[in-house]
Amino acid sequence: MKLILFFNGWGVPRETFKFLAWDDFEVKIIDLEEKIDLGDWKKYETIDVIAWSFGVYNASKQLGDLKKLSLNKVVAINGSTSAIHRRYGISPMIFNRTLENLDINTYLEFMKNAGLDILEIKNNEILKKYRDTLAEFGENHQEIPSIFEYSLISTKDRIFTSRSLMNYYKDTEYKVIEEEHYPFDRWNSWGEILDEF
Repeated sequence: MKLILFFNGWGVPRETFKFLAWDDFEVKIIDLEEKIDLGDWKKYETIDVIAWSFGVYNASKQLGDLKKLSLNKVVAINGSTSAIHRRYGISPMIFNRTLENLDINTYLEFMKNAGLDILEIKNNEILKKYRDTLAEFGENHQEIPSIFEYSLISTKDRIFTSRSLMNYYKDTEYKVIEEEHYPFDRWNSWGEILDEF
């Protein structure tokens, strides 16, 4: 049995990715506010990691300490471990402005800028959860080492600019793709993402 750990970005319901076929993998989606639970990870033949947006930071933070865990491919998509950074991520000013002004309209505008204009928020409780998650992310963010050996960088990304990510991953194998921040419509299955490298 093969496992893909997908570290999701901020504010995007995991149902958004249900159209992606699992192929012959088991897929575990880890949202930004979640702690990973691998259970009996030794039962897996291989473990691959795919992380997107702020999930790149989350994956590096949670998996970086698991030295005994043998990972196969480790792929970052449109994110860095310097997630709140003037040169390598989202500028601190923009991050703080997003947090301070977060309401349903600004959330939907942010998601549209990310390439997702299909998300809906049913109530303020969900928005409060997203705000709390974002605030906690900002409070706990610090410089940490990257675990990634491969990176996909979108040219049309309006959240993490391609220039920032190419600077960040200059010593890592990366591939530039003609997509927006949310590039998943490019693929039909999780296996296709891994096959980019």
